[in-house]
Amino acid sequence: MLFTDRSIWTMIHGIVLSGAALMALAAAVFSMRTMRTVATPEQSRTLAQLMVFIAATLWLAVLVGSYIIFPLYRVTPPAGATDLSQFPRSFLLANPNTAWLHAFAMEIKEHVPWIASMLATAAAFVGMRYRSQLLNDAPLRKMAMTLLAICFVLVSVVGLLGIFINKVAPLQ
Repeated sequence: MLFTDRSIWTMIHGIVLSGAALMALAAAVFSMRTMRTVATPEQSRTLAQLMVFIAATLWLAVLVGSYIIFPLYRVTPPAGATDLSQFPRSFLLANPNTAWLHAFAMEIKEHVPWIASMLATAAAFVGMRYRSQLLNDAPLRKMAMTLLAICFVLVSVVGLLGIFINKVAPLQ
């Protein structure tokens, strides 16, 4: 079958939620970097709303990944199973060339997204609380931009590791 419920959840998690958050992060960092002059209240409000959107989509991606995708990834194969393609974790660990994807990449994917979501939430709080000052106050703008840039790097690395894992052992 072309699309299963497992593959659809993987696409929602990786492409829709994480992809939207990554594009919004890039837009927010770019906007904050380019809007160094006096900003209008509308621009500040739009940027603050974008920051809330980033935090919300990252939290949704983390929750879907942790509580829907990850349990499907960790399903234990029945005793005596020889075809491990339906059991991604066991499939990766069965081959010494791909075991690092579980040992390293999945460990990163289990923890780093939570940190990225917390950073995005902190930036969104600053954006909403100080939206009238955000773009005009250089230290405040730099701090929020740094949080979002760190978040962008973390989400990019986690996304890349997710692509590697899904390429070798997809949820089918």
